[in-house]
Amino acid sequence: MSVKPRIVVMFACIVVLATATIAAAQTTAKIPVYRLEPRVVPDIPGGKAVLVSGKAGVTPHRFFLENLHMLVPVLVTVRSVNPQDVINVKITKLKWDDPLREGNTAGGNQVSFRFRTQGEFQVSLDSAKPAAPYKMMVWVGKDIRPGVRPVFVPKSQYDDGKSRWWLWIGLAAVAGIIAVLGFVRFKRKQVP
Repeated sequence: MSVKPRIVVMFACIVVLATATIAAAQTTAKIPVYRLEPRVVPDIPGGKAVLVSGKAGVTPHRFFLENLHMLVPVLVTVRSVNPQDVINVKITKLKWDDPLREGNTAGGNQVSFRFRTQGEFQVSLDSAKPAAPYKMMVWVGKDIRPGVRPVFVPKSQYDDGKSRWWLWIGLAAVAGIIAVLGFVRFKRKQVP
């Protein structure tokens, strides 16, 4: 076999492989991902919320919420509209197939997750039954401010040493004991 037929055969193999790869990529549908943007909801006090309704199926519905920090509480609640429908819920951080928390609406028609996180988190919803209606609420609370006392005391709260008389008495007692011990040691060295 000469060089020219080998090149033709190699080129034909490359074309067949490229065509198969393109066809496989086109058959795999890309799952859309939606950004959640919390807003003030008059009926939900103490933070912002996002209300979503949809119909889950085998292809998951994917959402993400970003720009969070550890002082912000988050609540994700998913409810199936029909009590017999089971909606699977997964909370993830980096990879869609690596859930940190997961649950479903089988037991009580609703599932909730409470947590705090840094950066973003992701929610994935699916159902074995096609077109299972659901309602989802994602609530983002106000910052939790830990009760930390300030390091610096204002001059109006400083006691000027009036309540520290016990400290001065203790220092005087220690100084007296050191003086007595020093005197006794000095006298022992002088005795022949």
